[in-house]
Amino acid sequence: MEVLSLGEKIKKRRRELNLTLKDVAGTRVTPGQISLVESSKSNPSMDLLDYLSKTLDISVEYFMESESTQAEKICQFLSKMAEINIEIGEYDKSKGYLEKASKYVDRYNLILPKAKNLYINALYEIKMKNYTKAYDYLFQCNVIYSTTSYKTGFIDNFMLVAKTFLDADSIPIAISYFHKSESLFTQGVITDEYMLAKVYFYLAIAYKKQGVIDKSREYTFLAKEKFAILSDNQGYAKFLTKVAEKYELEGNLEEATKYSTMALGLFKLNEESSEIGKIELNLGKLFADFDDYNEALVHFKKAEGFYSKTRGNDLIEVYLCMADCYAHLNQRDACFETLSYLDRIIQEDDFFINIKMHRLKSKINNLFHNSKESLNNLILALNIARENQLAEEESEILILMAKHYQDHGKSVDSLRFLEKSMEIATRKEAEN
Repeated sequence: MEVLSLGEKIKKRRRELNLTLKDVAGTRVTPGQISLVESSKSNPSMDLLDYLSKTLDISVEYFMESESTQAEKICQFLSKMAEINIEIGEYDKSKGYLEKASKYVDRYNLILPKAKNLYINALYEIKMKNYTKAYDYLFQCNVIYSTTSYKTGFIDNFMLVAKTFLDADSIPIAISYFHKSESLFTQGVITDEYMLAKVYFYLAIAYKKQGVIDKSREYTFLAKEKFAILSDNQGYAKFLTKVAEKYELEGNLEEATKYSTMALGLFKLNEESSEIGKIELNLGKLFADFDDYNEALVHFKKAEGFYSKTRGNDLIEVYLCMADCYAHLNQRDACFETLSYLDRIIQEDDFFINIKMHRLKSKINNLFHNSKESLNNLILALNIARENQLAEEESEILILMAKHYQDHGKSVDSLRFLEKSMEIATRKEAEN
C-alpha cells in the first residue's frame, strides 16, 4: 500500500495496461511530454488530464485525489484491521497495523485519523491492563475532538473509560463517565438509540452496585424501553477479514478497505449481539431483584433466544434464573420442567454449576414448603464443595444450612454449622 503522486498514478496505470509512452501520447502530445508528467516535472492541463483519463480508462477523480486523501483511506483500512485483530485477540498483529497507520498519520499530518489511532491504542493498552497509558491516549484523543469540534467522537471514549472503571469496581467514577455519555444525547450531539440503551443499562448496573436502588430501577426501565435486538455473524466476519488481508497483500486498497469495513461491521454486530444477550440476562436479574418476576421472565426469555445457539454456561445461567422466576410466580410445572431440562444438560464435572443448581433446587423446594428436599439439596451441594476442596462455596452452603435449621427451630444444629463456616473462613484468611 502506497501513496502515489499524480505522475506515479499515470505511470502505474500505463504499465498495468502494457502501454508505451508512444501509445499513450498518440497524436495528442509527444511521448516526452508524457514522460515529464510521469516524473512530476510537468503538471498536465485539465484537457490533457481528461485525455489521459479516457486513454488509460480510469476516472479523472482518481488522478485528482490528493496524497493526503489517499493517506486517509490507507489509515482507515489500517485502523479497521487493528481493531478487528484486537476483537479476535491477535494483539501483536493489531500493534503492527497501528504502527503502520501512525507513519501515515505523522507524515501527512492527519488529524481525525490520528484521533482514531489514539483510541485504538487505548483499546490495546486496556487489553494489556496498562490503564494509565490507555487513559493518556484517550485524553489526547479528546483534545483533538475538542479542537476540531468533532463531538460525536467523545461517546466511544467516555463509554470505554466508564466500562473500564465499572469492571474495576470504581463505581462513582464509572457513573460520572456514563452520565457524560448520557449528556451527549440530551444535548442532541448523538442520536444513536442503541448506544443510548447501552448507556441506560450500564447506569442501571452501576447504581445497583452502588446500592442506589431507585436510580437503578429508573435506568432499568429506560433501558428496557430503548432496547433493540441484533444478530450474530462471527464466522462470516472472520472470512471477510481473510479476504481483506488477501487484497492488502495484492496492493488493492479499495477492495481491502471494502472487505475490512464489512468485517468490522459484522464483528461489532456480533459484539453488540453478545452484549445484548448479557444485557437482557442482567435486566432480568434487576427486575427479579425488584420482585417483578413477570417482567424478569420476559427478559430471561429474550436472553434465551441469544444464548440458545451457543448452549454454554450462559444459557444454563438463563434457565437457572427462569426456574427461580417460575417458582416465585408459583408456576410449579414450568419450574420443575426447567429444572429437569437443566439436569439433562449440566455436565457432571462442572462443579460450580452443579453447586449452583443444588442451591437453587434447595431454594425452590423451600418456596414450595418441601423442607426435606430443600435440605437434601444443600447436603448434595456441600458434598460437591468438600470433595473438590472449594472452601468458599463450602462456607456459604454451611451458612445456608445453619439458616435452614434456625428456621426450623433447631438452634443447636444451626450454631454448629455456623461455627464450621467460621472455621473455614478463618483458615482461608490465615492462608492468604
